[in-house]
Amino acid sequence: MKKYYWLLFTITLLLAIGAGSFLSYKLLAVGRSADTQNAEPNNSVNSGLSGAFSDLTKNGHQAQPLSGLTLDLEPASPEFLDLAFKSTRDYLVDPESRIILIPHHLVAAREIANLLQAAPKANVIYLLMPDHFPQSKTCSAVSDANWSTFAGNLNSNPDTVARLTSASPVFGIDNNLFNNEISFGALAPYIAKTFGEDSRVVPITISLGCTQDERNQIADILAKELQQNPEALLVSTVDFSHYQTNEVADFHDELAADVILGLADLEADKVELDSPGVLAVTLKIARIMQLGNVNINDHTNSLALAKAMVSQESTSHFFVSFSPGQITQQEKLTLLFFGDIMLDRNVSARSKKSGDLAYPFAKIKGAENRFMYGQDAIIANLEGPVTSRRLAPDKGEVDFMFEPAIAPMLKTIGITAVSQANNHTLDQGRAGAEESRKLLTEAGVITFGDQVKDDTASSLAVIESRGQKVALLGFNNTDNPLNKADAETAIKIAYEQARYVVVYMHWGNEYQSNPSMAQVELAHWFIDLGVDAVIGGHPHWMQSVEVYKNRPIVYSLGNFIFDQDWSVETNYGLLAGLVLSPDGSDVHLFPIQIKQSQPHLLTGADRQTRLNRLANISDSNLSDQIKSGILSITY
Repeated sequence: MKKYYWLLFTITLLLAIGAGSFLSYKLLAVGRSADTQNAEPNNSVNSGLSGAFSDLTKNGHQAQPLSGLTLDLEPASPEFLDLAFKSTRDYLVDPESRIILIPHHLVAAREIANLLQAAPKANVIYLLMPDHFPQSKTCSAVSDANWSTFAGNLNSNPDTVARLTSASPVFGIDNNLFNNEISFGALAPYIAKTFGEDSRVVPITISLGCTQDERNQIADILAKELQQNPEALLVSTVDFSHYQTNEVADFHDELAADVILGLADLEADKVELDSPGVLAVTLKIARIMQLGNVNINDHTNSLALAKAMVSQESTSHFFVSFSPGQITQQEKLTLLFFGDIMLDRNVSARSKKSGDLAYPFAKIKGAENRFMYGQDAIIANLEGPVTSRRLAPDKGEVDFMFEPAIAPMLKTIGITAVSQANNHTLDQGRAGAEESRKLLTEAGVITFGDQVKDDTASSLAVIESRGQKVALLGFNNTDNPLNKADAETAIKIAYEQARYVVVYMHWGNEYQSNPSMAQVELAHWFIDLGVDAVIGGHPHWMQSVEVYKNRPIVYSLGNFIFDQDWSVETNYGLLAGLVLSPDGSDVHLFPIQIKQSQPHLLTGADRQTRLNRLANISDSNLSDQIKSGILSITY
């Protein structure tokens, strides 16, 4: 019989994805009209925090007042919930946990049910969720109603709701909002089944428009609620990476995990997820309450859970518990490296024809531009100067310049830093190169490297994100020999300014799959001097990868944006997602294809074909890791 249960469960999961990745519930009002649902609660208000918890206990918990208003959830798929609660996961949750973080994406129903069951029992549950379809007139909406679900009732304590709304104008009662909030509809039956009708549930939404000050107010007030009642529990719900392939989601979630573990509420907006506000408030409350013992019980992805044979449009999930303990520091940095960007010639013509300077990025940026955030920085090689005029000598088809409007476009699209250490930076002379650096800097794009200068001032830039610093060094030896003395000095100074150091090198022979011996020797020399990674460009082709002394080397990423349509290999490239930590590094490998100067991520069999090619031209000892798409290195 179990076999048929799991068959039904899997079918239901796939239907959930096909329906838009969420199970929707229709919420119906019972007992009063929509107009009266926004009225003030009709129960007596206890304005003191301590007075709310002085009632006699019932079944081991302190009894709470009960709302006189009940709204119904229309029954939907009870079999789905039952199957989820019949499954088992070995989640171990500290009994002193005060916060639980779960998704509301019901492809993860089994994991949701199991983490809720492992959580401490509570007499009050504050259910913190996104306002997906911004409807609230206040930063935060709350419900003072009871909610009837097919799995039992969610009973509300109107005194608690009144206390919240009187504490700050950021809170407002809006039962209508919860009629349409998908996260509430998804989780309400799971909360009801787990905690029962004796507990009181306070649904709370956080709007995308909440300011930092408003987030802090909400966190302060809810932290006091939890501190006053040791039997209360905060259940927060967030879905993480959206609309990305599994592989991209895994890379973006490296930053998310570091933010969660470090209770870094101020960094929530850097995470790729559906509600930065919910995450920020959750982490702020955990920080206030010193809940530094953070346990990521599970990390999943919708496509992997459903064993789907497609490789796009996934949603990722974290299952986390927070209990008292020392707060740790964030230690990782995640950097996404693009290859060569050339925005002149046919690329410029295609962009002008489309009417959009950002035309080359249209396919790579993804839905809601999500591919372009979720990491600490994006770094690329800009194959030419951003300048206002062409200067002699004219080198014909290989004489590049990019109009001044390119600089703010790069910033807007999400580029953090560009290397100008390449053989085209001086195409418009030294004046063009200096103007390029000026225009990019004014637009907020960090620049580093020079075509012929290897001194520290020319080659070095430092990026700081989430309290961590990485030094970027750009060098070019395609048409100018590297000044090793200057480069060594720059590396030494880089380590005085930053925790991590990465060299972005312009080198090698064009249209070759393997690095030259000179490239290999130079890469090893950099690592012998202590750099954490070496990334390369210029050959226009993807070249091999190597691990030398536990440090990664990507010899060439190949083209990223170019117009070399005449060759198969020049229309493919590689992106490298580099994760740096004190204990090691990971390199996430993302093969791309370029069509009409627009790169896009390869998926499925096409992605695997390119990874197999990369494995074939690289060290055979790395073959399995390369084919998996991730190099994992432990120091």
